[in-house]
Amino acid sequence: MKKNRLLSSIGKYLLLDKYWIQYSIIFGLIILIGFLFPKGKSLKYSYQINDVTRSPIIAPFTFPILKSEEKLELDLEERKKSVPYIFNRSDQIVSKQSVALENFFLDIEKLRSANWRLDVSKRLVYERRYHKQYEKARLEYITDSTNLLFLKTDFSQRFPFVSEKKDWLSYIVTSVDPKSLKDIKLNKELVSQICRNRWTEGIYDISIDKITSKEVMIIQGDYPDLAPPNDFNDLQLAWIKARKELLASSKEEDVFRVIGYDIIVEFMKPNFLYDVQLTKKRQEESLSKVPRSHGVILKNELIVDANIRITDDVLSKLNSLASFVSREQQGSDLYKLFGSFLGRVMLLSVIISLFFAFLVVYRVSIFQDWKMVLLISIIFLLQMGFANIVVIQLEWSEFLIPVTVGAMSLTILFDSRIGFMATTSLAIMMGLMMGQNIDLVIVSLFTATIAVYNIRELRKRSQLFTTMFALIAASIFVIVGLGLFKEHSWEIILRDIQFLTLNSILAPILTYGLIGLFELLFEVTTNLTLIELLDYDHPLLKRSQRETNGTFNHSLVVGNLAEACANAIGAHSLLCRVGAYYHDIGKMAKSEYFIENQFSGDNKHDKITHTMSAKIIKSHVNEGLQLASQYGLPKIVSDFIPMHHGTTRVEYFYRMALKDAEVNGGKVEESAFRYPGPKPNTKETGILMICEAIEAAVRSIKNPDIFKIETMINKIINQRIEDGQLDECPLTLSELNKIKGSVDGTTGMLPVLRGIYHIRIEYPDEPKK
Repeated sequence: MKKNRLLSSIGKYLLLDKYWIQYSIIFGLIILIGFLFPKGKSLKYSYQINDVTRSPIIAPFTFPILKSEEKLELDLEERKKSVPYIFNRSDQIVSKQSVALENFFLDIEKLRSANWRLDVSKRLVYERRYHKQYEKARLEYITDSTNLLFLKTDFSQRFPFVSEKKDWLSYIVTSVDPKSLKDIKLNKELVSQICRNRWTEGIYDISIDKITSKEVMIIQGDYPDLAPPNDFNDLQLAWIKARKELLASSKEEDVFRVIGYDIIVEFMKPNFLYDVQLTKKRQEESLSKVPRSHGVILKNELIVDANIRITDDVLSKLNSLASFVSREQQGSDLYKLFGSFLGRVMLLSVIISLFFAFLVVYRVSIFQDWKMVLLISIIFLLQMGFANIVVIQLEWSEFLIPVTVGAMSLTILFDSRIGFMATTSLAIMMGLMMGQNIDLVIVSLFTATIAVYNIRELRKRSQLFTTMFALIAASIFVIVGLGLFKEHSWEIILRDIQFLTLNSILAPILTYGLIGLFELLFEVTTNLTLIELLDYDHPLLKRSQRETNGTFNHSLVVGNLAEACANAIGAHSLLCRVGAYYHDIGKMAKSEYFIENQFSGDNKHDKITHTMSAKIIKSHVNEGLQLASQYGLPKIVSDFIPMHHGTTRVEYFYRMALKDAEVNGGKVEESAFRYPGPKPNTKETGILMICEAIEAAVRSIKNPDIFKIETMINKIINQRIEDGQLDECPLTLSELNKIKGSVDGTTGMLPVLRGIYHIRIEYPDEPKK
């Protein structure tokens, strides 16, 4: 019974029946982040260079000292170089290419013979043109011509490189009797000898630059040979040697110097074939034998005493111990694993509750909306997910974690206080995730604070990108400070600066993309969207300028007043200006019925009843809401349309109706002259209601001066309070005084109205002497 009462009391205290969805989201967030954290005991041995130990560390069991990543990489690379690349010497390729070379020169001999026979036939046709054997000579000429064309076509198809060079035509086609020419035989022997020389030396089928081993193994027969890679040629080097030999063996004017090199390039193929599979297999076998450790720590051996600075050697031992502890925990029983996870959940609950307690106390309206709690939780989870991937999964530097993304996203989506409080919680959690990494906590808090400060009042999209430079400067400052304090080398300091610089450039870009996605999914209106709505090229504002120019100018003046009033009390000034620009868009439906748009002198209200006039005037609220929906205005902006009038009366026509009722008799229904509401429920909508009414009232003052205007402001504010229009609005009397401002002040609406109407304070004359 007592237990049930206790649970009931806790439930009432936390309002579980009202906020159970929010508490469920927060609990889910804690559980998910808990899975991202490393196992608890391994954090005990998590230190960095130059940290000071908190207590003596004694080995709980015997374990090997693991090599650092850099050392292991060097050892693996060295072992890989010791495994020779394996090549198979192929005599079949040499034989095949030698035969192909022989046939190539035979084809050239056939072409020369065919060309010589064609020249003979042509001469006989000319000589026997009046002889009885003329027809026989002509047929022989046609046959020889056809045969030569066929041979040329076939030769060009099989050896396309020939047709690309002009020198080949003079070499292949000759009118000299081929029996008296010995150049083909000599050229064939020269090219064949050069190719055999290179094949004897050996030609790799891969570039020699790709061979990283110290030796190569050439397999030919039963006894493989080992030799340095440079003892043989790759194809490029073989061509160079062949060209030099060709030039040395031929005369300078000999056309075959060029033609011979083309033949060598075509027929001299690599005869050392790289055995990829066998080489990689032997490399893997050899690399698997490389020891991953260098030394052993025995059980109960002192690794480092208390209050001792961590060195590279000690850090290597501690990292090895943390690694083996983590593996041991993975094999632990279920009870130990559950206890470790429960501890993480409890610790995370303490940290995360700091932020959500701030929401409950200072931003309760946000906490009451479960969608906003879900949005904040997603940002928390994304930030911690980035940290887990960058440091734990990829094992990169902690300074590559985009720590400012969460802070900037929450500042843009909500406000700077939420952004800063979230940064505090996230920095603590990331520091714990990295093993009490105080450096990361300091850097995260400082850079995120700079980011929040730069975009706390976002009025231009370019602010997101100018924040990059502020973050880079902040990164340099904090990293140099930490480096000098911990006596880091300048190499480490510059490396960390490079990481944070890259982070500073990418974080605003990533934030910009996430903001667009969150706006779409959660229907949140950020300052970026409000800035777009201020653009005079917005379709709705352009239409307002064209169709209701008087109303548009009225909206601009109200926007100036509302922004000044919002600044005076710390309200959302940008939202006030945007709300003012769009609050009267409904007047476009019947613009001629509103006094600010009547330029011809005729007043259409003179021809209709006062009740109908009031109905037309009130209809601009519903018309405005329809236009807002049609043009996709955010709800936070469209709320200004009905709330700037609340449930006030259409005062002028109501009084005219009362006057007519006194003369003609009858009853006036007040409800027919009241706007449908709702009343303002935020400071911003309350400010716009006051400013809109005051702007219209001040324009009706004859010969306005600052004191008449101040009296009118007091009158309007008192009327709204007495009518209960500000009952649902969180504006206080103190804030209403700040909104009004003072005659000689610089904040509030009085200084703005003084500037609009060019009013100066009149000073009394000097007393007569």
